[in-house]
Amino acid sequence: MSATQLRPPPVRTSPPPARSRRRWLSTNASHYILWALALLVIVGSVVPVVAASVWSTPLYESGGHLTWDNFHALLTDRSWWTAVANSILFAALNTVGSIVVGVAGAVFLTRTDIPGRRVLTAFLLVPIALPGLVLIIGWAAMWTPAGFASAWLETHTFLHMPVDLYSIPGMALVAMSVASPTVFLLCRGTLLSIDPSLEDAARTSGASPLRSLLSVSLPLMRPAITNAALLVFALSMEVLGLPLILGFSNKIGLISTYLYDHWVNDAQQGLVSAGAVFLLIAVSGLLVLRNRLVGDVGRYTTTTGKPTGVRILKLGRVRWVVSACLAAFLLTCVIVPLAGVVMAAFTSILSPFISPWSVLTLDNFSAVFGNSLYTSSIVNSLLVAGVGGALSTLAIAVLSVIAHRSRFRFRGSLQQGMLWPRMMPALVTGMAFFWSFALLDRSGAIRASLWGIGIAFAVRSLALGYSAFYPALAGIGADLDNAARTSGATWWGAMRTIVFRLVAPAMGASFVLLFVAMLNDAEPAVFLVTDETPVLGLTMLQLAATSIGGTVAALGVIQMVITLVVLGAGRALLGVRPRA
Repeated sequence: MSATQLRPPPVRTSPPPARSRRRWLSTNASHYILWALALLVIVGSVVPVVAASVWSTPLYESGGHLTWDNFHALLTDRSWWTAVANSILFAALNTVGSIVVGVAGAVFLTRTDIPGRRVLTAFLLVPIALPGLVLIIGWAAMWTPAGFASAWLETHTFLHMPVDLYSIPGMALVAMSVASPTVFLLCRGTLLSIDPSLEDAARTSGASPLRSLLSVSLPLMRPAITNAALLVFALSMEVLGLPLILGFSNKIGLISTYLYDHWVNDAQQGLVSAGAVFLLIAVSGLLVLRNRLVGDVGRYTTTTGKPTGVRILKLGRVRWVVSACLAAFLLTCVIVPLAGVVMAAFTSILSPFISPWSVLTLDNFSAVFGNSLYTSSIVNSLLVAGVGGALSTLAIAVLSVIAHRSRFRFRGSLQQGMLWPRMMPALVTGMAFFWSFALLDRSGAIRASLWGIGIAFAVRSLALGYSAFYPALAGIGADLDNAARTSGATWWGAMRTIVFRLVAPAMGASFVLLFVAMLNDAEPAVFLVTDETPVLGLTMLQLAATSIGGTVAALGVIQMVITLVVLGAGRALLGVRPRA
């Protein structure tokens, strides 16, 4: 009896150390180190911007003291309040127009029988797949008062461009062509989740197909529409390329151009930092509200039941009118601007009084490849997008498995941290890393290299890559890596041999999206680029801000071709498609 009584104690005392050891392995030092580094780079970079806004001298200079003078100078500057008012008006017009076009496109292209739905949908989504700056250059080449298309219409027809692009409504019209596809995608997903039996109930009560669509499905889209409106409004507050290109001639300033001008031309870094803090608070507040509404969308749509399929409503003869209206909009806002970029790139002069066929040339491309600034911009952007995209993809994969596949106690903050860049305006991102590098690297070596720009671009695009990678990770059952753990594998070993291999296609998709985003990005480079580190997006932006000529159009065509080739390869190999 005494022998049997001595056996249980070792059995009872051995499990606690084993559980403690497993707990330590799941939250070991590497998790803490990676968590601290990630949040320091992603979130901590904003701290120097706030510090610079309340410091009397630039942070890279010695001396100085705490002060509110920067905020006082900002709030008492009439041009600042003019920029705020213009930004609000521009954002409101862009939001209203994008909602009208996006919702109408989602309804008619998803739930009705209008002719050419697939073709119209493809053209509507083109702006998502292409760099926004290319589309803006096309608008400037074709639809400005002296543009090719507007001048041709006034010369040969009774039609004319009703909106002056060198105005806030004109800029909002251009922005609407870029933002409305995002609204379309957000609302289309909600429409596809609505049970058609609800519309059938309205039909049995005597409602027409169109009436049932407007009275049943459209109200169910209200949360998604509100969500999309807040997103578009927030993104409109940080637009830089559009007001620089179209608003410059009439001296129309927005918040973004105010910050850009006072940094580049006036070197008022404390004032600009104070404005950046204001912009960050405003945009973050809007996107926090938007993220809260995402939950409301899910709760709202589940009350409709499980959909049984998409019901196509027949509009009768009206379908031809609707199809013609959508085709006219896409022709004006997408096809003509893109044609303008190509025509300007391959002609020596783009004029409605001269046949483009008679002035075809490759001189613009020769000028691009013969200029060291332009070739360096292309090569640097490819390096930043290629190397930066690959390293960012690897970082996203590692941080995602810690945030979602471990028992690390701070994994929730890591999940929110990877989504934080969605709330940070691009200009604020660039400024944050400028001040961070100024404090941490007094020699300026990092800021003067492509690594500094690459880090800023990577953080800017982090949420995009994470959004593409996480769904695939969530679809892999935890029992697979748990089985490896029970066979003696370490946590990192299970991740490396099981999880990372299964999510390799998702990592490829994330890389493609990151490559395209980093290739076309421009705003963060405003504060980081040097004469030795030009990048394609910013070079095009600065060139287009002074003149819309064949050279900038040729750069736009090159940027567009690279983007389409990468997206085409991604779709062929990995099934990657542009997303909102």
